Amino acid sequence: MTNKTYRQERKSLLTKAKAVLLEQRIAAVLPLDDHASQDGTYRIRSIYFDTVANSAYQEKNMGISDREKIRLRFYGVNPSTVKLEKKEKRENLIHKEVILINRETAEAMMKGDFTMLLYYDAPLAKEVYAKAMATGLVPVVVVDYLRKAYVYPTASVRITFDYELSAEITSENMWTPNECYDVIGNNVILEVKFNKYLPTHIKELVSSVPGAKIALSKYVMCRDSLREKHGYLVGGKV
Repeated sequence: MTNKTYRQERKSLLTKAKAVLLEQRIAAVLPLDDHASQDGTYRIRSIYFDTVANSAYQEKNMGISDREKIRLRFYGVNPSTVKLEKKEKRENLIHKEVILINRETAEAMMKGDFTMLLYYDAPLAKEVYAKAMATGLVPVVVVDYLRKAYVYPTASVRITFDYELSAEITSENMWTPNECYDVIGNNVILEVKFNKYLPTHIKELVSSVPGAKIALSKYVMCRDSLREKHGYLVGGKV
């Protein structure tokens, strides 16, 4: 039996004003993520894959508690490597498996070719290849946003503020935005991740500025946004 470390994940949707207020309070006691740019932010782009039957999308909408998503993720606009990730969700618990792949492998996956994954000595690469062959994985949406992250290493706490969430239609050129649509306007998504417990002083700090608790994932929010814009569920073409 594989031992996996699952983390708690809680999300809230904040107005810009509430986000600014909460961030000021958090910044007074927690340091920024070391990987952030000079202004404390960094841009994240994730390309989500789904089966030809849109299983991941449908399972979330049906409220199935145990589910998973496959995605490519990179930071900035011209990375030398890309993360291939599998994110498992079990109620409010999450577990991620990650490996680094090169640009050529990522670009091939965008075109529906997963064979280069067989050259990686990592179980996740073989698992994604097998899943692609069995279910027809295809890239379905690009999720792009600006993040500012604060950390509390003692309890593995990570608090993030995500701004400028946008949904983009996938194309073979994964490095350039294609038909970008705003998803949350001036609102901000707050995410609080931790392992076994959230220290009391941080819990009180986060709850000092209440926001609307949300269960939707960025993946579903972005696919729903494209669906609203186009009148049908966009994605799945290679």
